[in-house]
Amino acid sequence: MRTMTIGLLAAGLLALALPAQAETTKVSPRKTLEQVANELSAKGYTIREIEMDDGHFEAKIVDAKNVVSEAKIDSYTGEILRLERED
Repeated sequence: MRTMTIGLLAAGLLALALPAQAETTKVSPRKTLEQVANELSAKGYTIREIEMDDGHFEAKIVDAKNVVSEAKIDSYTGEILRLERED
C-alpha cells in the first residue's frame, strides 16, 4: 500500500512539473518599429514609410542606388521577407 501511495505521489508531482517546465520556454518578443527602422538604416536603406500590418512590418524604402521598394519585414527577427521594387 505504501509503495502505491509513493508511486501516485511521484506521478502527481511529475504531472505538475511538466506544465511548469513548458511555461519557461521563452518566445522572443516582437521588435519595435524603432528597432526595425534602425536595422534598415544600418543596412543602408532610407525609410520613407513604415507601419505594422497583419503582424508584419511594411516599409517603403530606398536603397543606395536610389531604387524605391516595398519591404515586408518579420516582426520578431527583423528579416526582410519580401522586397518588391516599385516602378
